[in-house]
Order: sequence, then structure tokens, then C-alpha cells
Amino acid sequence: MRHSGERRSETALSNKRSRTNVELENLLRQLGLALEASGIGIWQHNIAKNQTRWDEQLKLIYGVPKAPLDVIWLDSVHPDDVGPTNEIYLRAIETKSDYASEFRIVRPDGAIRYLRSRARYFVDAAGDGCFVGAEWDVTDDVLLNKELERSRAEARFAADHDHLTGLLNRRSFDFALSELARQEGVRVALLHIDVDHFKEINDRFGHAVGDLILCHVSEILLEAISAGDLAARLGGDEFAVVIAENESGKTNAVLDHIQRRLESPFSVGDQALSVQCSIGVASAMSAEFAKLLSQSDLALYHAKRNGRNRAEIFTDEMASSLANERQLAQDLRSGLALGQIRPFYQVQVDARSFRVNGVEALARWHHPVRGILAPAHFLSLASANGLVAELDDVILRAVLSDMNSAASLLEGIRLSINLSADRLDDPELTTKLGGYDIPPGRLSFELIETIFLDSLSDRVRQNIQAIKSFGIDIEIDDLGSGHASLLGLLELRPDRVKIDRRLVMPILQSVPSRRLVSSLVDIARALDMEVIAEGVETFDHAKVLADLGVHTLQGYAFGRPQSFADLAARLEQEALEFGQPDVVRFPSGIA
Repeated sequence: MRHSGERRSETALSNKRSRTNVELENLLRQLGLALEASGIGIWQHNIAKNQTRWDEQLKLIYGVPKAPLDVIWLDSVHPDDVGPTNEIYLRAIETKSDYASEFRIVRPDGAIRYLRSRARYFVDAAGDGCFVGAEWDVTDDVLLNKELERSRAEARFAADHDHLTGLLNRRSFDFALSELARQEGVRVALLHIDVDHFKEINDRFGHAVGDLILCHVSEILLEAISAGDLAARLGGDEFAVVIAENESGKTNAVLDHIQRRLESPFSVGDQALSVQCSIGVASAMSAEFAKLLSQSDLALYHAKRNGRNRAEIFTDEMASSLANERQLAQDLRSGLALGQIRPFYQVQVDARSFRVNGVEALARWHHPVRGILAPAHFLSLASANGLVAELDDVILRAVLSDMNSAASLLEGIRLSINLSADRLDDPELTTKLGGYDIPPGRLSFELIETIFLDSLSDRVRQNIQAIKSFGIDIEIDDLGSGHASLLGLLELRPDRVKIDRRLVMPILQSVPSRRLVSSLVDIARALDMEVIAEGVETFDHAKVLADLGVHTLQGYAFGRPQSFADLAARLEQEALEFGQPDVVRFPSGIA
């Protein structure tokens, strides 16, 4: 018979066990709820028996109604992941170590999901090796990370590449070139490429077409290069290609491909455009890469100066020539500021009386070392350095000053000044002309004919009307040798036209030339325009031109360009001679 103390002890132990069972059930219930909420599925695999057990959550993850002991895991793994994933698990079995893997599964409905799996090795009560593990769906995290990586990749690409063409940008190009320079014994060629007349293309066809042309050129560059080469857009219409010269003739082959492809017309809508490029080429070993860009740029400059649509290879002579040009450009800037640029004047005479009825002002540079230089020595230099407008202003101010200083001598004589195409497109031209005291009817602006290659732009048309409103005449230079159309003449309605000397020179020996000049005179007269013939060398030329109806003659037969002092002396002498009616009035030099 048990004592009451023993009975109380057993009752207490029973109550404790009941509480423990309840707590354990509560804990298991909480764990189940936590696993269900987290979406984590549990599995156990007996290695010796090759049996697995999945909980309900894992069945939901895989989307399969799995029987308790089925082994169908690898049947659900994505075919591309089966090999690597199974290899990881087999290695864990072999080493009896923890297992960790991430793989894709293909659910019965075809959906692809990303799973992460973790398991730990243990030995059960029967002595069998087992793994117990957990798996959960990480598809959303994986896809988010992929999207973030894609965004980062796009950001890196945008930072390193030109947004329009997809080529490397200037920053990336400089970095890539510097990386190449770190390598020893590497030789590369740099092609510096510029689209010819790109501003005119944008102005005529619009920036959308300009962008299409830039993309077209970019595609050609990418076609031409191979692995290890670089293509970049440095900015605007400027490109660069770096070629690893690891085989003979590679640079020439790339250059030939680019030029050949550029020859094919480029279709824009219903138009076929011809895209031309100037190319400068330089090559160097890695230790001298720092000079490459400047050398190729110099070669590009020579390609443009020598007519564009061509390739030039850098030479040491180019560098020497550039140094001389830069010095001359600096001298020109100084010369403009110091008054070294002055007009010389070439007389124009009436075709019948040979009396001076006009003079053309021609710029001359009184260089302190080289002497007096004609425009052929500095006009292109002025244009390349943005000094044309200043040059035009200097000559105009000097001519107006000379006109004021000898008003009586120049009575009835028209003064003609050349006006550049760039100046005629200057939006400030009207304002600048308004700042001068220009006597109406005494001044004429001579425009080169190639300005009118295409129809007049609105700005040019407005400037021409403004010029006329100041009482300044308009002349077209070199009629018959350029591209002016009759429609252009009708629209512009110049006061006079000048027949090119190349048409005038052969009229004594060539009947067709004489007929052509006669036709030009007839056209000008029909449009109420006066006609000037330049390049008149002899009295015979003068007589034939007068008979053809030319109004005014200009050429060495009547005088070479001369200083204003010499012109004034000549006009004074002529005033005396023409005041004597019995004097035969043949200018000196005419035979």
C-alpha cells in the first residue's frame, strides 16, 4: 500500500507531463504556423533507403501531389540545372557535410521558379545517414536582383557609351587608350574621322536626318573593326577608330572598307544622300600613345584642307607646316589689330571711253617680314581661325575712310568690296552695317557665286534686302564658272555681274568662248544687270568685249591693284587728261 506522499508525487509528475505535452503541441503548432507563413517547406532524405519525405508546404512549392516516399526531386529540377545541382548534393552525401544550393524547378503548369535549399547531415536512431532540410521560393528576389543588375548594366553602358550611336564616348575612349598605353610592345593606328559639311546637312535637312547620318557612319565603323579594336564618337560629327596593328595591312583594309562603304548612297525617306568623311591617320607604339590624338587630328586637318572626302596619314612635315600656320595665324590676328591689313584698289573702266568708273578693293597684308601678301596667302587661314568677319570689317572701315578722304576724286566712281559667304549668313550683319556711315549709291558688295549653290536661306535673303536698304549695290563674282542658276539671278536681282577671267582670256582665239560670253551678256542685259569683264589683258580683249556689249572692263591692261595713294595720283592725272578733249585716252599698258 502506497503512502499518500507517493501518490502526491505521481500526481505532480503526471501533471508536469501533461503540461509538457501541451507546451510541445503548442510549440509544434507555432512552428507549423511559422513555416506556413514563411513559405518554407521541409524535407528529409534517408540516404541508405533513398527515401524522401516532404511536408505539405514543399508539395505546394513544387506543385506536385507527392506520395510519402516518392523520390521525384530531380524530375522537377530545370534541365539546365539538374547536373550542377545533383553534383552539389552528391558531394554533400560523400563528405557527410551540410548541403546548400540554389536552382530552378519547372512546375507542372510550366512555371519556372527559383528555389534555395539548405540541409544538414545527421544519423537517425536506426543508424542511417540522413539529411533534413528546408527549401523556399526566392523567385521574386532573384528576378529583382536580375532587374537591378540589368539596370546597373544599362547605367554603366550609358556612362561609357554615346547615347545616339552606341559607340564608346569620349571619356571611355580616353580611358581605353590609356589602358592600351600601359601594355608594352603594342602598336595601334588611330583613325580620326569627321563628317564633311555636317553643319550644312543639319541646316538643310534638319537634325533628325543629321542623327541618322551619324548612326549610319557608326554602323560602318563597327562593320570595319574586329575584336580588340575600338570605335568611339568623340562628340558632334567627330569619330575615332583604334586598330590593333597585329597583322600586316590591317589598317589599310579597315580604311578601305570605311571609304568604300561611304561611297554607297544613304537612303533617307525618298532621298539618297551621299555621306563623305575626312580621315586623319596616325600610328604609334604604346609608349607614344599620348601623341596619337593630336597627330591624327593634324592629319585630319590636312585632309580637310586638301579637299575633304579623303584620308591623310600623319608625317613630321605636317607638324612643321602646322607650326608655321599657327605662327602665321597669330601674326594675322596681330596684323588685324595693328592695321597691317589694308585695301589695294584695282580700277574698272568704261568699255567705251576707258575712263575709270569703279574700283575694286582687294585686301593686302603688309607683313613685317614677308612683305605685301595677297589674299591667296591668308584668306583660308582667316576662315580656319574665325577671322573672316573681322577682316571684312577692317577692309570696309578702311574703304569708307579712303572715300571720305578723297571724296572729290572719287565722285561718280563706285567702290566694290568682296563679301564672304560666312558674312552674308551673319545674323548680326544688319546691326553692324547700321553702325557705319555708308553713302548711298557709292558702295557695292561683291558676292562669290557659289553662295547661291542652293536656294537662298531666309537669313541670307534678309541680309541681302538689308544691304540694298542701305543703298549698297549687289554684284555676283565669277559668273559662268560657278553654280548660280537663272532662277537664283531672278530671285537675287543683283545690280551687276562679273564674267570670270577664265571665260574672258580665250575669246580672241576661241569662237565658242566668244559666243558663251555673248550669251552671258545677253542674259544679264535681259535682267537689267550691268556686266563687268575681268582678266582683260590687251586692247584686243577690250575691243571684243565692248563689241559684245560689256559695260565695264577690269584687268592688268588698265592697272594692277595699287595703294590708295597711287590710285589718288592716277585719278588726279586722269582728271587732267580727260579735261583735254584732243588727248588720245588709251590707258598705259594697252597696245
